[in-house]
Amino acid sequence: MWGKAECDRVAGMLKRGWSSTRIGEELGISRGAAIGRIFRNAQLRALIKRPPRAPSPRKWPMKLPPSKNRQAAPVVDLRKPPFRFVPLKDLGRGDCHWPVTPHNAAPDQHLFCGAGTRKSERWCPYHRLIGYQPYTPRGLRNG
Repeated sequence: MWGKAECDRVAGMLKRGWSSTRIGEELGISRGAAIGRIFRNAQLRALIKRPPRAPSPRKWPMKLPPSKNRQAAPVVDLRKPPFRFVPLKDLGRGDCHWPVTPHNAAPDQHLFCGAGTRKSERWCPYHRLIGYQPYTPRGLRNG
């Protein structure tokens, strides 16, 4: 560690606002070594303490102000498709992969909806409406 004279020298550098890099260069040691020695010495550590910053106000969750222009989401009336109860091995590319049997069923007894899907989707429109939620920004979720 440093002697009394060295500590006083470093204390003077800290009071003048020198950076750890500059102190390290002056003493012939690395920046990390200078920081370590400063923090292990209570007298020097007290010189670099800064007052705690005031906490910034929370930016989320944001609550939107009431708006007269805001409209309710449209109500979609989709009828439940007729389930075909298809095992996984028999499902095709255009069949709905929504499971319709309990999750604790035996592996060979898992059955899926099997109704028709659009293009390359995995679920029929009815199950897609159930399975997906629209994206909402983080600040607007608890509004």
